[in-house]
Parts: sequence; structure tokens; C-alpha cells
Amino acid sequence: MRRREFLKSAAAAAATGGILGCASPDRSRLWHSGPPNILFLFADQLRPDVLGPYGGTNITTPNIDRLARQGMTFVNGLSSCPLCTPYRGMLMTGRYPTHTGLLMNRIDISTRQNPVCLAQLFADHGYDTGFLGKWHLSAGLKRISETLGDDEQAIAEYTQRHPHFEFTPPGPDRLGFRHWEAYNYHVDFRNYWFYRDEPRKIFTGKYETDVLVDQAVAFMDGHRSGDRPFLLLVAPHPPHPPFTPQACPEGYLEQVPQQLSWNANVPAQSAAALGLQVRCYHAMIRHLDDCIGRLVRYLDESGLSENTLLVVTSDHGEMHGSRGLTGKSYPYAESVDIPLLMRWPGTIPTDVRSSALVTPLDHLPTFCSLAGIPTPATVDGVDLGDVLLGGAGPERDEVLLMNYVASYANFKSGGKRPEWRALRTPRHTYVKWLTGEESLFDNAEDPLQLRDLVDDEAARPVLDRLRARLTELLAVAHDEFLPGTAYAEWYETGRTLVRTALGPVA
Repeated sequence: MRRREFLKSAAAAAATGGILGCASPDRSRLWHSGPPNILFLFADQLRPDVLGPYGGTNITTPNIDRLARQGMTFVNGLSSCPLCTPYRGMLMTGRYPTHTGLLMNRIDISTRQNPVCLAQLFADHGYDTGFLGKWHLSAGLKRISETLGDDEQAIAEYTQRHPHFEFTPPGPDRLGFRHWEAYNYHVDFRNYWFYRDEPRKIFTGKYETDVLVDQAVAFMDGHRSGDRPFLLLVAPHPPHPPFTPQACPEGYLEQVPQQLSWNANVPAQSAAALGLQVRCYHAMIRHLDDCIGRLVRYLDESGLSENTLLVVTSDHGEMHGSRGLTGKSYPYAESVDIPLLMRWPGTIPTDVRSSALVTPLDHLPTFCSLAGIPTPATVDGVDLGDVLLGGAGPERDEVLLMNYVASYANFKSGGKRPEWRALRTPRHTYVKWLTGEESLFDNAEDPLQLRDLVDDEAARPVLDRLRARLTELLAVAHDEFLPGTAYAEWYETGRTLVRTALGPVA
């Protein structure tokens, strides 16, 4: 389908609203030479306050700084369920995890169970779709271990005979992505390997993020003619554990100072214990910044920039010693806050900072709106197109945050990362734990969340309002706030989804 034909089909679809949804606003007047390309880069475990536009000082990020000047920086970008697979599920469907069943890591998803997905929508409307990097929307090794139980020898023997358990085959499991250079999960950053359309690992001998940029450039180079728009998702695994020198890109650890600046909510013993790990984290991010610079230079030099929406973000943050904690899945800013920068030259205003609340649910309806594709009626997110264009956004004063299980990939309750639900407003964070305990933070006055206001009488009106609003949003999400153990019945052995909060699925 050439762009002229695409314009006709998009206009017709927007006029009718389509079968699955309602019409998106007609934004074709914004198009420079047809519907926009979308290049969406989301790194893993990247927290914003490491980056220059968000106040980071331990390293320089000149390319991300430049990107912020050339577009819009969102200061309330949020990973509403700060864990890899739930974020990806929300990104792909625009729906709450309770509506898709993607509550934790190592869960299978396909268009058989979640038929309305981002790439499938765009492919159906004439886009070339591609995915590069870490997929993490498959059960992978967990499918094997649950089937074989705790028999480590049996698991080892099985995986030796069947080594491609992180391969996602073409078809419904790829959710509409046609071009594929990806893997489900691994951490071989320095000798990066991936799959295409057959179960054969392709080893590169290079650092993962470098390869992904090469692949992205090659993909986009095939679209310089402008015959078909593209939707390309690039998902680097770094900066993700292991935070070791052996996992760092060569020559970058030396660019990180030996003595780091630490936030005041990091205990001294945590800073001492985590020093090298956090230096490695910064080294991976310094390298990521250089890779983003390569992508932006290619867009500018190839002539694709003026008709390409570039998004740089992350799936969640990393505690790295704040409150004495590490990892993700916590309701605190270091885990939930994510960077979000968008650039579309000549369309998105430059050097703007937006305070709009943005969650992974919102990308699908926003991209549909910008591309003239009807927004599916199933989505839970909102269209932020007006915000991107410099206008007022949807009237939304708070968003729902959640952690469903007390483990990254198991149906557990309690423990180190207990279940919680939360609300985030432009100013406050309200948390309710499964135990009934609560927390309230004023993020404007106390960005490091050092002072819990839940027992402060002056904060009672805010607390009462957010308590009531949490109940309302949980009802919208059909979320009964169950213990993590209760969700096991949503899946068959092997992590195949059989039901969600909305009932059985195919």
C-alpha cells in the first residue's frame, strides 16, 4: 500500500470509526508526506534522574539532552506496573493487566487471547511493523520449569535437547510484528544474539545496543522511499542486571566517576555496598546515550526526521539503594518514574516540559490518533495527542499504579515486594498495601519521599479523596486487589492464559 492509498484508507477508517473502535481525531493536516513513522525506543530499567534533562549529574547524556531541547519532555512519565512484562502488555494493548492477564513476568501472550494489539492494528492499516531486542512477552524457561516441576536435572536435560525456548515463532505470538530481530530473554550483552524467523540463534560478537541501532538503521533505510510508513519498536536490555564490569560496554565504565553522588534517601551502607554496581549502571546508560545519538543523526541525515515521531522511554526504574532497596516493583518514585521524551520536528513544540500524567496504557490510543487509525473501544488509556501538539490534555487528575504479585515471576504473596495498589497525581503518591497499611507522599515538597503524610492531620483531605478515588479506579480495572497467590488460577501449567478479570479467554 503506497502512501496515497494509505491516506484514503485512513481517512475512510477515521470517518466510520471502524468495527473495533471509535474514530480518532483527524490529524492528517499534521502529516508532512503521509502518516507518520513511529520509532519507539524503550530501554530496560532506566530511571529518569540519571539523565541530564531530569537532573542527573553523575554522567553526561548530551544526546538525550539535545533530544529534550528538540521536543517534549514528560516529567510525569510513569510505569504504572513497574515490571517488564506488565509494562509491555500495557504498551501492546492499551489495557490494564487485569484485562489482559499480563500481571507478571514469564507469561505467554498472543493475539488469540488479546486480539487487539498495537502492531496488528498498524499492520492492518498499511504500516510495516518491526520489533528489535528484548521481547519478554513469552513464558520461555518458566514454561519448561512449571511443566517439569522442580527437577533441575530434567530441566537441564530438556533445555539441552530443546535450546530455543526463548524463540518466539512467527504468527499470533508476535502480536502483529512482521519484521523480527529479537529474543524473549537473555543477558548476553557483550555477545548479543537474537532470532529472526527460525529457531536459530544469530550471534553477533558485539554489544547488544550497538547491534540494535545497526538493525534499526537498516530497517529504516528500507523506508526512505516513503512508500509505506513504519512502526518500529527497539527494546535494549541494558541498563539491566547484571551490573558487572563484564556486562558493561567496552570503554564506558572508565567514563563514570569513582565517587558517585547519591540521593539523600540512600543509606550510607547501601551506597557503600552498591558502588560498583551503580557505576556499571551509569556506564550502560552513557553508552545508551551514544546509541540514541546515532539514531537521531541517521533520522536527520536520511531525511526521515520530519515525518517520524521518535519516542525514548523505559519500562520501569530501579531503586539502587533508595530506602535501602534494590530492583523494581515498588510504588516509590525510583521504581515507578520513567523518562519519556518525544520528538517530531515541525509538529511537536520544542524545548517543552509537560506535567501530564502518562502511562503505558496511553501510547496505543495516542499513536492511533496521530496515524489516523480508529482507536479500539477496548483500550483503557487516553489519547495524549493534544498534549503533544502543545495544547491541553485529557482532564485526568490521577492514574492507577499496581503490583499484583510478591515476585517477579511467581504467584507469591507478602515477602520483600508485597502487593500494593497506588494512585499518582501530578503532586501526590498514595499507596495502599495488601496488609491495609497506607502511605502518602507530597512529591513536590518531598521528591525523595522521605516523609510519610498518612498520619498528618493537615493532609487528611487529600488522603480521603485519594482513598475514594482508588476504590473507583480499581472498579474500572475490575481489580479486586487479590493476594498474588490468587492469580495462579488464571493460567494453565506452563503459563498459558485461560482467564482474566473479565472472564475466560480463548
